[in-house]
Amino acid sequence: MIPRCFRFCPRVGLILLALALGASVRAEGLNFTLSALNGSSVRLADFRSQWVIVNFWATWCTPCLLEMPELEAFYQTQRGRVAVIGVNFEELAPGEIRPFAERLGITFPIALSGGKLIPGFPLKGLPTTFLVSPTGHLADTHLGTVSAALLTERLAELERNAGHPAKPQASQLTPEALRP
Repeated sequence: MIPRCFRFCPRVGLILLALALGASVRAEGLNFTLSALNGSSVRLADFRSQWVIVNFWATWCTPCLLEMPELEAFYQTQRGRVAVIGVNFEELAPGEIRPFAERLGITFPIALSGGKLIPGFPLKGLPTTFLVSPTGHLADTHLGTVSAALLTERLAELERNAGHPAKPQASQLTPEALRP
């Protein structure tokens, strides 16, 4: 039997269905499965129970490449407690991206988005870093370069506030703060 809301007002029925599905995704937390540089898969859900730094970058993005050593330093000092995933946001083959990761000494997983947006990650520019809580929920977004110190400080603040950002808007560096 078709529910009455679908028969008399299909638009209302679709809205209710979308809300129900959205609530289900929020309850389960963010997830993606992407190919990795080594041919395996990177699943965000595999990192539940720890904080995850998801950094979107591209080989043509100079600020992205400049922040990679900072992400690697953060990964090395926080390994086991916090995961770091670099998501390359280009339509390039792994063989074209691998030299960049090797040259920069990156040991954290690099996932390949194929230049496609990932649901739940509102990408507005590169580089963008997302902090995902141990329950899989988006806790913070940072547009612009990050440093190991900035990530450490922001993570401590989020942990003090039980995973909820102190400010409702995303943190963002100003162009003046990026100048040497």
